[in-house]
Amino acid sequence: MLQETAQPLAETTTEGNAHVELTRLVKHFEEVVAVDNLDLTIERGSFTCLLGPSGCGKTTTLRMISGFVEPTGGDILISGRSQRGVPPHKRKTSIVFQEYALFPHMTVRQNVGYGLKVHHTPKAERTERVDRILEFMGLTSMANRLPSMLSGGQQQRVALARSLVMEPEVLLMDEPLSNLDAKLRVRVRTELKEIQRRLGITTIYVTHDQEEALAMSDRIAVMDEGVLQQYGTPWELYFNPNNRFVADFIGANAFVDVRIEELTDSTVGLAIGSQSIELPRASITADIENTGQAASLSLRPEGIGIRPAAEHDDTADERRTLHGTVRMYQFLGAYVRYWVAVEEQEIIVDDHNPKRRGILSGKVALHLGEWEAQLFPATG
Repeated sequence: MLQETAQPLAETTTEGNAHVELTRLVKHFEEVVAVDNLDLTIERGSFTCLLGPSGCGKTTTLRMISGFVEPTGGDILISGRSQRGVPPHKRKTSIVFQEYALFPHMTVRQNVGYGLKVHHTPKAERTERVDRILEFMGLTSMANRLPSMLSGGQQQRVALARSLVMEPEVLLMDEPLSNLDAKLRVRVRTELKEIQRRLGITTIYVTHDQEEALAMSDRIAVMDEGVLQQYGTPWELYFNPNNRFVADFIGANAFVDVRIEELTDSTVGLAIGSQSIELPRASITADIENTGQAASLSLRPEGIGIRPAAEHDDTADERRTLHGTVRMYQFLGAYVRYWVAVEEQEIIVDDHNPKRRGILSGKVALHLGEWEAQLFPATG
């Protein structure tokens, strides 16, 4: 539980000015390009996630910011100052690793104060700063315990306290919740975001968990094979992905092969096998200009209504209705996820009110929400 302090460590800030700037940042490991011309501006006081699959370059980027990895090219600026040639211990950054690396023979207090001791901080100041951060993090009652006496979540808070007590300008976190179980991860990520909000500290957080990134971030940088795919708010990435990779990586999605039948100023007509549907022209992302053109239709499962095919719905627009057959389902408590075969393709649909009609089977009708679909150029 976070504890309020009489004197907060810092006021929450949202100044909107650049704090960390990555300019044409490049890292090669022999013939492998780990990061490729990365340009990124991170605002002061923001919480930014570097998100992507394993090997996308996110951890390498974090380690270049911290100074543990030297860039092959480009530059890193913190508060307008280049970090080229600046060793890690002289940067205004602090990093929390995936492995907490707490000293097992030291108490919580000793672990938290270790960095200050190494930096020869006077004892009185060291005691005051450690006491203050222990109170802020709700760790005062555990100050004399060894790490082995703490839960995973408590150990994570000690590791975070050890970084924050150094009073960094920028807090770096490398998948710090990956060792926690699912329920604890959800609770601790809420605590982390609250700590960041209260301190107003610029935070750069690496994860491959898109749900974690959506829940915690002010902005997300999605990377793939060392290249930045999109940088924006969680809302922008989820509802307006730049490309198919981002649409596929952020949230659940189904991609359906379609053909452009008709284009008007306001609508686009699509053929899916023998069926036809109509969507707003705004569903088109880019590079789709001609009738007869093949395309890939991206559908979010929560944006599709489902009902038995024999059940009439006066509110459903038949121009946005597809017909298929339930192939499989999973009951997940709050909703049922269906896999529906449509013209030899598969669409995922989430019914968030399963108690209303129970589990569906056989022939069904799918109603596409007006703004819940996007068209991307066909692949291959």
